[in-house]
Amino acid sequence: MKVTKEAIQATQQSADHWGRMIEWVKQQDPEWITDYHYMEVEIGESWYSEDCPLCECFLLDPAVPCEGCPLRVVFGQCIDPLALNAWPNIRRSRTWGEWLEAAEVMLFQLETVLELLEEVSDA
Repeated sequence: MKVTKEAIQATQQSADHWGRMIEWVKQQDPEWITDYHYMEVEIGESWYSEDCPLCECFLLDPAVPCEGCPLRVVFGQCIDPLALNAWPNIRRSRTWGEWLEAAEVMLFQLETVLELLEEVSDA
């Protein structure tokens, strides 16, 4: 994986994006059913690729989706249910409580990737 300023910036923006969503979900009843449309209306973003800075940067070529995405390199592709990536668990969450638990793992993964990118770029 080639470490670029663009990759570092997109990863930081993705971590910020997940942080904002997590803060909003913490205000929701954990027993309520998840609804990404409701989240999008309330805060202007959701957990799908349309709102993901990493997807904006790396989901450009349908022939090689996510090519070079640092999250994919470290944790596997978001749509792969067998990968270590937390996104499939978020997608399958039925309640805000389940969503929050999985999203906190996703944020941890993004922060881990960001640390790795920054370490490699400093070397």
